[in-house]
Amino acid sequence: MEWPEFTNPFVGIEPPPSVHVPEREELLGSICAERSPRSGFPYPPEAPVFWIKYGFAVYWNEVCGQTVAYDGLRQIGSSVRAPGAYYAFKEDISTYIVMEYIPGKTAKQCLEETEDEAEKEKVYRSMAFAVSELHRIPIPESRRRLAAISGERFRHNIFECDLQAPRHYENTEQFQNHINTFLRLTKRENRVHGLHQEPMVFCQADIYHGNYMIDADSRVTAIDFDLSSIVPSSLAKFSARFHNLGVNIGQWVDVPATEGIDNTEALLAAYGPMTMGSHSFSRVGDRTRGGDDETQNRINQALQHEVRDYPRSWGPTLGEIIAAHEANEKLGEEKDSSVLGYTTEEINKFKAWVEVSKPRTPRKARIPRELVEDDLP
Repeated sequence: MEWPEFTNPFVGIEPPPSVHVPEREELLGSICAERSPRSGFPYPPEAPVFWIKYGFAVYWNEVCGQTVAYDGLRQIGSSVRAPGAYYAFKEDISTYIVMEYIPGKTAKQCLEETEDEAEKEKVYRSMAFAVSELHRIPIPESRRRLAAISGERFRHNIFECDLQAPRHYENTEQFQNHINTFLRLTKRENRVHGLHQEPMVFCQADIYHGNYMIDADSRVTAIDFDLSSIVPSSLAKFSARFHNLGVNIGQWVDVPATEGIDNTEALLAAYGPMTMGSHSFSRVGDRTRGGDDETQNRINQALQHEVRDYPRSWGPTLGEIIAAHEANEKLGEEKDSSVLGYTTEEINKFKAWVEVSKPRTPRKARIPRELVEDDLP
């Protein structure tokens, strides 16, 4: 089954009869009027039908991943569910999602409410079952590329700092080459082998107690698909083993695999230096096959507008604001500084802050550890 087109706005599943789904104008005008990095709440509060999630730390990939999970789990007849998305849109850098309201408790709440070890294991096994079922979701041939569900750079917890790959990969061989080059340069013995022979699976990499709902009948619903991507099975095994649960649920998680090939240990060996030297790992990727600007720009431009990488302008720096203000003072044109959005009083406060913030004693310059460029292929 092919995936839907994730147009903006996105119209998903049909609502229950006579139920009104709030859309863009209503959401922006009143329901989600308060600006927030990430917010979620039941709606209407007195008798919830929807869960509304929005903010600039909510990503379009979550809309895509949640929809694929909802459809895929139903396709395989699983008892595990994902909430259906009724409506979603992206406005500037913020994403808004109106989805099904799922009654029940999170796995975290269930664990907090019991001291019985057998009951706790039951909760952890329920989470593991949900992760296993997500791995069974069928992947169309056209989508078997190492990427986020939205098509952007793949999102995964192996990238501790940004939770997203530093570049696009046209195929798994390019990622294998990137990892192995970095392992060699950081003098690790492990290597990734045969990654292209591993099955590609749906992976929800954010395995956390709060991302699984359990209802009164012990049915599990997976939620929060921000870190969902299509990855080789060893990356799915990595996520099942590397998390902050405090319990090894990986022993109960099923991951499709190719006999004789398992790159989990090599990925675990790469994780440490990748985290400590994320900038160096990114630079290595720029210099390995497919990391050139032409290839990266071509892939980026083929994506839908909502997930493309765009250079960001953060506006004028503090130094530029003060310099403009001082130049205006010399010209006697105080009004020009207000074009930058700051009053004379605010500029003077900024100046005072800069003076106070100046270090009183010279600080020894830090020399960051860099990889030797001559070692690059």
